[in-house]
Amino acid sequence: MAMLSHRQGWSFTLVASLFPCVFFALSPSDAPVVTYHTGTSEVRVTFYATDESNHLVETVGKDDFAVVDGETVIRDFRSLTRSNDTELDVVAVVDASESVAPRFRATMNDVMQLVSQERLATKDNISVVSFNGPRPVLLCTRDCRSPAAGQRLLTVKAAGPTPLFDALAYAANFISSRHVPGVRQVLILFSDGNDTISMTSGRDALEAVIASGALLYTVDLNESRKAAEGSIALERMAEATGGRSFSVGEGAVNVLQAALDDLHASYVVTYVLPSRVVGFHSLRILPKHNLNLRFHCRSGYYYDQSIR
Repeated sequence: MAMLSHRQGWSFTLVASLFPCVFFALSPSDAPVVTYHTGTSEVRVTFYATDESNHLVETVGKDDFAVVDGETVIRDFRSLTRSNDTELDVVAVVDASESVAPRFRATMNDVMQLVSQERLATKDNISVVSFNGPRPVLLCTRDCRSPAAGQRLLTVKAAGPTPLFDALAYAANFISSRHVPGVRQVLILFSDGNDTISMTSGRDALEAVIASGALLYTVDLNESRKAAEGSIALERMAEATGGRSFSVGEGAVNVLQAALDDLHASYVVTYVLPSRVVGFHSLRILPKHNLNLRFHCRSGYYYDQSIR
C-alpha cells in the first residue's frame, strides 16, 4: 500500500511497466483514481520481497532497495519498520458460473478447507461470496464454520453467466466496511478470470479493490495457464494490489499460508514527498545490490489539486 500520511489528499492508481511493482498497460485516463485524505507530506509504502525462487525474504534493510517515485530515485528514507498488521480478514470470492462447472465441486472443497483453517485466529474473520447471476451472494460471514453455513456452501451449483467484475467490486466494498486496525484484509478470488455480464468495468472493479486497501490473491481455475487471457488477467490484478496469483493445483490452504507469510514478512517504508507536481506519481521499488530480489507493492499515487 502507498499513501501520503496525515492531512493531505492523494489518489492511488495503477500504471504500466515491466518493473516489479507495476503490471498493467493503462493510459493515465484509464488509471483508477482513489483519493485519500492524510497529513504531512510523507509517503508510506507497504511491501514485501521475494527472491529468485519466489521465496519470501525475511530481513530487508534500507540499503537493499531504492524507491523510484516518478522520476526521482529515493535512497534516504525516514523510516523502515515491520508492518504492524498481525491478523487476516479473508473474503473468499468464488466463481460459480457455468464456465467453471467441470471442477466446481473440487473448488468448493478447497473453500471448505479454507474456512476450516485454525490459522485464522477466530471464526469471525472469514466470509464467502459466490457469483453467477445478477448479484453476488454472501453465503456466510462470521459464522462460516457453523453447520448451517457448511450446508449452504455445499448446495451451491455452478451455472449461469460470469459477473466477475461486479463480484470484485461488491467484495471490495464489503471488506472495506469491516476494516479494523492491525488486521490485513485479503480477497481470495477463485475464478478462470473471464467476465461475461458485469455492469462494472474491469477498471472500476480494480479501483474498488485498491480503494479498499485489500490485497487480492487469485486462484486460477483454468486447466492450463499457458497464454490464457483469463490467467493473465488474474495474475495482473493480483500483482497490481500487492498480492499474488496461484494455479488451482496449489490449493486454497497454500494460498492462505502465502497470505499469512506475506503478512509476517511485510515492511513499511516512509519518505518525504519528492515532488508537489499535481498528477500521477508512478511508484516502484528496485533492488540496489541483489538484482534477483523482487519487491511486491502497490503501483503509484496521484498528487491531488487540493494539496498545498
